[in-house]
Amino acid sequence: MHLGPGEVQTGTTVNRSGIQRWKFQLNSTGPNLTYSNSGVVYDSAASSPCWYYMPSLTANWQNEMLVGFSGSSSNTYISAYYVGRMADGTMLGPPVLIRAGATAGGNPWGEYSFATVDPIDNQTFWTVQGFASSVSPYPWADWVVSVKPGP
Repeated sequence: MHLGPGEVQTGTTVNRSGIQRWKFQLNSTGPNLTYSNSGVVYDSAASSPCWYYMPSLTANWQNEMLVGFSGSSSNTYISAYYVGRMADGTMLGPPVLIRAGATAGGNPWGEYSFATVDPIDNQTFWTVQGFASSVSPYPWADWVVSVKPGP
């Protein structure tokens, strides 16, 4: 769910959005899923926090994970980001800016977010994320980046 600035949920003013993920595993005693862990990517800044949205997630054979997504704030045009997590659960720092947005953009937007593992080495991540482009007449563009896992 994405709430805009000033919209209220459960009596609290919402001033940012984040991305939440859950991990479920097959139960060893049957076909049921059991909860394993979860995490949230959000900007904890006290003022002008980034709103994160439109995520795509993938994991490689080593249980390392990459989440690609878009983000913006009152001071930042819609930009492309990613964040990684190692197999031991260690997050690889704050979101990494892939490509900064250049304009206010336009409509439609948000149709593309993709993350996958490279089929050649089953380890490298690829992500395709949208950002606000200044190239006329197209207000939006996609950026493709490969990410090698590791600290």
